[in-house]
Amino acid sequence: MLRPLAFTFGLAAALAAGPAHAQAPEPSVAMYALVVGSNTGGPGQAALRYSEDDAHRMAATLTELGGYTADAVDVIVHPTPDILREHLGTLGTRVAADRAAGRQARILFYYSGHARSNAIDLGPDELGLGELRQRLFAIPATLTVVVLDACQSGAFSRIKGAQPAADFSFNSRQHLDASGIAVLASSSGSELSQESVELRSSYFTHHLLVGLRGAGDADGDGQVSIDEAYRYAYHQTLLATAATAVGGQHVSLEVDLKGHGEVPLSFPRAATASIELPGALEGQTMVENKRARTVVAETYKAKGAAVRIAVAPGDYQVLVRHAGRLSRCEISTGTGVATLELDRCTSEAIVVAANKGGFTEPVRALRIELTGNAGGERKDGFTDTLGAFGYKQGTGLTAGLALDALWRFDRRLWFGGFASIAGAPEWTLPTERQPLRFSWSTATLGAMARAVQPFGDHGLASRSGAYAELGAGLGIGSTHLTDQDDQRTDERFFGWATTMGGGLYIEGNRGFGFSLGYQFDYAPVINNLTGDTHASGGHRLSAGMSYAY
Repeated sequence: MLRPLAFTFGLAAALAAGPAHAQAPEPSVAMYALVVGSNTGGPGQAALRYSEDDAHRMAATLTELGGYTADAVDVIVHPTPDILREHLGTLGTRVAADRAAGRQARILFYYSGHARSNAIDLGPDELGLGELRQRLFAIPATLTVVVLDACQSGAFSRIKGAQPAADFSFNSRQHLDASGIAVLASSSGSELSQESVELRSSYFTHHLLVGLRGAGDADGDGQVSIDEAYRYAYHQTLLATAATAVGGQHVSLEVDLKGHGEVPLSFPRAATASIELPGALEGQTMVENKRARTVVAETYKAKGAAVRIAVAPGDYQVLVRHAGRLSRCEISTGTGVATLELDRCTSEAIVVAANKGGFTEPVRALRIELTGNAGGERKDGFTDTLGAFGYKQGTGLTAGLALDALWRFDRRLWFGGFASIAGAPEWTLPTERQPLRFSWSTATLGAMARAVQPFGDHGLASRSGAYAELGAGLGIGSTHLTDQDDQRTDERFFGWATTMGGGLYIEGNRGFGFSLGYQFDYAPVINNLTGDTHASGGHRLSAGMSYAY
């Protein structure tokens, strides 16, 4: 069971009962986080892609913005139930020591991975919710925040046909209900939680972390409370998943925080660096760390108030999609606030499509391809005449290369030009001195149209599919005869030529791709003195590499 119905054990990620303005919690409050991620699938389960990465990102956000010290955040990935029990025991010992010293203690428990209706799955084994609840509440913390991002059906690409078990989120909240706890769940009802290939994260955890980095600070006080984090994650996760095949995913929250008041989870104003999206900016916005090539934030920026997103110092690219255009903005952060300058951004057309909630990629409008092909040469009156004169065809295949340049007219139609050359096997005629050798090659310059049918509308499937193409142009035939005295005679012929074919293609995230296909070439350009014309070409298998701009 992969990761739908995520429920939140410990969004105590910054559980600092903070003051009205952003600052770390008072020193008398000890704060601990146990962050768990597991990609491993058990029997009948496919491995998840991003649960362990999400755990590391959660831990980093807690230490950067949540008021947690590095030694107070315990990160474990792909643990067994016994390892998790051991870490829970260690956490309990630390909290008990603080309470004995007169300090309050707050804990956050985060889990991302597989789950069933009443247990979390840790590889081939599981840990029941009843036991997990008992161990969590055996820890004498004054406040516990739980964030659990787990599901029963898996990553988006593997979700088809999955049947959710009993409502994991609902059962989880019922089992964990107690005074002084907040449970944030990635979905509700029988919904399935989803991962995003484009975001390289689950939708829920990604948007929760973006909210904690400042996008969720609705009142502008420099801190993000549990309620603000929930409202931001709810709306952004729902927007991101509304157009996916699985459907909208509703984040849920249950709290029982008697006497705790408003609980802040993060303090983005305390960050050493941040990116400010100006008030005039409007549209779907993604912030990418250029060095790490990771998505730091992805959100819809409404026109009006400026939004600050806490980041580490470094170089970033901000992509803004609005009204069918994509703006690319480069920005560097040191210490302090770096404001995005819209007049320094470049703009280009985009394809508006729902990519599992991930950011829409810019149009790659030009593709350059280099293709190799090989196959048998056509037999006709020209080759029959060679045989009648005693020439024998050598072994081997006709092999060639083609260079194509294609421009994207729309999603399924490309136009462009091509240049190709192919050489046929040599024919020989024995003589007393040395054999006569005769060969030819054919070059073609022409225009081409290609129709493509993607395998799907999202991610890799949208960049992979089947194609059919047709091209026509000028054929240039060259013949080469070497006689018994080793004297060579060359002739050149001109005529029309055509090619057609089809196959499969795959294009990666960064424009590189490859293809496998079939083509049939026909170029009736080479003549002999008896009036025969050879139509160079025949059936070919092809394989190529490409790069799209």
